[in-house]
Amino acid sequence: MKLYCNGLDLANSLAKVTKAISGKTNAPILEGVKLDAYGDKLTLTASDTEITIENTINAKIMLEGEIVVPGKLMSELVRKMGSQQVELECLDEKVLNIKYMDSESKIMLFKTDEYPKFIDNEYENVFSMMQSQLKDMVNKTAFCAAIDDTRPILKGCLLKVKGKDISFVAIDGLRLAITKKQLSVPSGDINVVIPARALNEISKLMNDNDEIVTISLNNKKIMADMGHTKVIAQLLEGEFVNYERIIPRDSVTEIKVNREQFEQTLDRVSIISRNVQANLIKIEIAENVMKIDANAEIGNINEKVPISLQGKDMRLAINSKFLADCLKAIDSEYLKMNFSSSIQPCTITPINGDEFLYLILPVRLMG
Repeated sequence: MKLYCNGLDLANSLAKVTKAISGKTNAPILEGVKLDAYGDKLTLTASDTEITIENTINAKIMLEGEIVVPGKLMSELVRKMGSQQVELECLDEKVLNIKYMDSESKIMLFKTDEYPKFIDNEYENVFSMMQSQLKDMVNKTAFCAAIDDTRPILKGCLLKVKGKDISFVAIDGLRLAITKKQLSVPSGDINVVIPARALNEISKLMNDNDEIVTISLNNKKIMADMGHTKVIAQLLEGEFVNYERIIPRDSVTEIKVNREQFEQTLDRVSIISRNVQANLIKIEIAENVMKIDANAEIGNINEKVPISLQGKDMRLAINSKFLADCLKAIDSEYLKMNFSSSIQPCTITPINGDEFLYLILPVRLMG
């Protein structure tokens, strides 16, 4: 194999694909990045078997071929070369020669025939949407997925598609996130659980624009195709929880509040609450004012936020971080919160519509 390419393009491509390399693998070959040089394209692939990332860049191919390089080493080396032209040459499948400016480096290679095949084209369900829309949906839900292994299925997000309706759901046992949008073209029925880690990597690689991402699924894998970049991930097996039964249908208290003002208040309160177990804050709702208190050994803070109140006064304790995470994901100017009691889950929704719903379980206080 012999080729020439732009050093910055190669560095950016390596930075993308090496996100799939895990530091905990027992298979040394999975520490590698596979380089496929054919035609006028160089395709880089990395995987930990759960997530695979593939990226393609332009290159002047003098001699076609395939090699597997040490991923992190190659990425770090190329990142320091700048944007000048880089020459990659491998004549014996054991050593890669890297030439840049007046310098030259050599790195040892893995055996190419030991690298597993991760990419396939057998997908039953396919739909497309704008990258900005999918990125928004992931960012609004994935943070609510579980991070421990107690219930592995909860480490993923439920993707549901029916016709033009698409939704993501995440739950960790203490909070729930749901977001919904409309596809421009109807799709077949889809009901799968995608690892939150995979969705977060997909989100990082997408743009905040109208470029299209194509999602392909079978009963084991999902592939997100963004053009020059593809992410393939294993789906989670098992039955997702019946989340709909825990969403309160009635409430005794409803408030409307300015999101930015509420978020800024919580940001200040968190200076104290993060020193308390469960990031505990106390909320009192009465007379169109929401009072927020946080108390710790290092001090206390009391804030007031103007609200529009309908229904009964309410007092409860809640995890301030859970609340702040939700507000950070919302871009609406105003939001609505509904409460059934001081110990039942409260919900956060838009003033109008059902584009998102967050549910947080209050903290039950002794006495």
